[in-house]
This record gives sequence, C-alpha cells and structure tokens, in this order.
Amino acid sequence: MESKYLKQLSVVLKSYKYLLIYGAGGVAEDLLILLEPYLCKEKVCIVVSDERENRRILKGYPVKNILEFCDIRDEVYIILSTAPRYTDQIKKNLNHLGFQHYCTASQLTEQIYQEIWEQPVKRNKILFANGDAYGFGGNPKYIALELMKRSRDLDLVWVTSREDAGLPEGVRAVSYGTYEHYYELGTARIWIDNQHKNFYTRKRDGQFYIQTWHGGGPLKKIEFDAEGLPEAYLDLCEMNSGMEDVMVSPSGFNSGLYRRAFHYQGEIMECGYPRNDLFWKNNGCRKKLEELFGINPEDGILLFAPTYRNFASEEKDILDLSWIQKALERSTGKRYRILVRFHPFDKAPQKGCYKEWIDVTAYEDVQELLAASDILITDYSSIMWDFSLQGKTVFLFHPDLERYEKERGYYLSFADMPYIEAFSNEELVEKIEQFRLGEYQKALSDFLSDYGTFDKGIASRAIADRILEYTEE
Repeated sequence: MESKYLKQLSVVLKSYKYLLIYGAGGVAEDLLILLEPYLCKEKVCIVVSDERENRRILKGYPVKNILEFCDIRDEVYIILSTAPRYTDQIKKNLNHLGFQHYCTASQLTEQIYQEIWEQPVKRNKILFANGDAYGFGGNPKYIALELMKRSRDLDLVWVTSREDAGLPEGVRAVSYGTYEHYYELGTARIWIDNQHKNFYTRKRDGQFYIQTWHGGGPLKKIEFDAEGLPEAYLDLCEMNSGMEDVMVSPSGFNSGLYRRAFHYQGEIMECGYPRNDLFWKNNGCRKKLEELFGINPEDGILLFAPTYRNFASEEKDILDLSWIQKALERSTGKRYRILVRFHPFDKAPQKGCYKEWIDVTAYEDVQELLAASDILITDYSSIMWDFSLQGKTVFLFHPDLERYEKERGYYLSFADMPYIEAFSNEELVEKIEQFRLGEYQKALSDFLSDYGTFDKGIASRAIADRILEYTEE
C-alpha cells in the first residue's frame, strides 16, 4: 500500500540537499518509521537545539545541532517532530535563524488522514494494540479470542513491531508506525488498546475507542497523580482521554483513578480485566508449562518477577533463590521449580545471578505464568494484584524500597497490603517458614473487597457483547 501524498512529498524533498527531522524523541522515531520508504536516507539528519542532551544516533541517523545548517538554510527542508506543546517555540527559533522551508509533523499527518479518510469506516474492522506494539497479549488478546469464538464476520487487525507476534489464524498483522498502520487506524470501526495511542492518531466520526489499560489495584501512582512525569506525556494522556469512548475498569479504585489521574469523563465499564478471565477457567496453563519446561505435576512452581528499575541492584539486594527454594521445600514438604521473568525494559537486570533457573522473560503471555504458578515473589510490580485474585500467595522482596520509592510513588503503603513483605534474604526465609495460609487469605479477601475488585471471569464476554452490538448498528 502506498501513499500518494508521501510519494509526492518525496519528490519535493529530493530537490533539497538535506531533510532535517527536528526532534530526537519518540515523536521523531514514529515519523521516521512512517517516512522511511519514501526517504533518500543519505540526505536525512536529525537536528536538535542542544545535541549534548540527546543521543548521537537515532534509528541510524546522526543527531546534530540545528546551528550547523545555518549556512545552507535555503538548501534544507525541516519537519518539526516534537510533542505539540513545543512546536510554536521551535517555529519561532527557526524563523529567528532564517529557516523558511519547514512544516510540522502534525501538518503532514493531517494530509495523510485526508487521503485515508476518502475510504469509509469499515463496519466489521477492529484494530488491536498491546502496549508499544507488542505481540499477542494483554487485555486485547482475550477480547480478540472471545470475538473469534463469537463471530466470523470480523476483520481483526493487530498492530505489532515484531515479526514473531504470535498471532493466531484469523488475526492479521500490521506494522506499527507504517502508512498501512495509519490506514487501518483510519478505517477501523473499533480500536482496542491497553496503552495510549501516539500523537499521530486522529479519530473520525463513526469510530469507537475502547481503552482497557494495563494495571489494576492501588499500586504505582500514574499519569496526573504521579510526580515528575514529562508534560508531553501528560498531554498524550489528555489527548487519549478525549478520544476514548469506554474505559474498562478492574476495580472501584481504578474507576475513581480514571476520573482523577486520566482526566477521563466518559463511560466506564466495571467488568474486570479480560486477561484475568483466565483464572476462572480450566485454562490448561499448568500442563502447558509442565510440558514446555519438564516440570513434574507434583512439583510446586514459584514465579520470581521483579519490576523495571533504572539502577543496578547492589549485591546484598539480590534475591538468593537457592536459599528461598530450600525454605519453601522445608516449609511445604515438596519440591519447587523456579521461573524467573525480568521486565523487558529493565536496564540493569541481574540475569547472571539466575542462570540455573528457568528464564521465562521471553514467554509471550505473563498471565499464563500467573495462572500456572503457586507462589509469586515480586518487588513492586502490579502483577501482584492480578496474581492475588486467585487467592494465591504473594511475597514482596524490598531490600531497595527507599531507593525505588524516590522514582515512583504509591497509592498505598506496602505495610497496609496483605502481601508478605521482607527486606532481606534472611527475613524472607523467616517469613516463608512462619507463613500461615489461612490468615493470609482472610487478609487478602478483605483487601480485594475494600478496593472493589470487579473480576469474576466474565470481562471478555461483556466487552465482546458491547463490540458486536456496536458493529451491528
């Protein structure tokens, strides 16, 4: 599929010595994905006002200071590709420097949609996105699976940046950020996401946006509740909240959170998270992992899933899984197999310390790991909420709590949660040996009730009902 507008633009750009992409962040990266098939790459350069504050290379293109091009200002064309809030100031700077040949990425986007919107919205097309163009997973996965059972008259499209997206037959892929992606976006009747859409997104009449989000419970502060988040990111949140028609809530706490932290005023479906429906079904996840990793049916399974952190852990703060395994086996009288899952964005994972355990970081669907495991050890990850919906045991390993809390605030102190908290390996072993399941499950039940969980295993069905009703109108 080819854009007539971008093809014409590429012809115009060839008459210039350089094409300068002004901006070195995510907005510029998205623009480069879109334009790449139409670019003469040796003419492209990324420019910023201060190259010292940016990386030297962006997607293979050099990052330079805009001042380097002042002597040939009439021979360059510039596309401003920053968050919208910075555009007016950059225009003033360019005018002051004498640059005359430029446009904004927003203007370019409008031209693309004008072309795409010549095509009608397709009643049966549904566009899914999981996180930042991940594979087949998250809440959108379980909605798609439910729709596949209910109707064959649907065109299900999945946005991905991966060739191995793991899509089932009946779901077709579109590459994130490409012209084809924006074409699908501009002609789909329904969008289903669990993360914000980018700044290049435009919604038209007749389209319906369902936002499932991805975190549940009173855990990390997010969006307008959090301190220190970039203003451009909050602009993106506000933009999405204005486009969304329905937000899917897993709890009473989250419903209030959407109003306050997202500035969202639309409809909220209080039905639970589709991904958690798995816990109420005969899901076969345990057997799947037994066959994949050679786990015996009588073995216990411990999942260790630390969250994302920007800093490397000190040696004393590394969880000693060998010690923990022995404590569990003494306490329960059975053998335990240990799965380790690092956050995909973690810049400093201690992978070398866990070579002898089963690394499931690349396992596509974390929900299946939660369903199959008996015990979870995490630190600050929101998967503690999902896992505990099953009534299973969660241990929190918090040797670096003070340091981590400087990065992220929490809605509730961990001391006020029912999960078993420890601040050292020695204390965690002691807590495991002293653990009383009955007391824990009573505290957990009260906690989930207090924060109003809606999960009952019916979320996928409820959302599919709503989608089918809308597509048939």
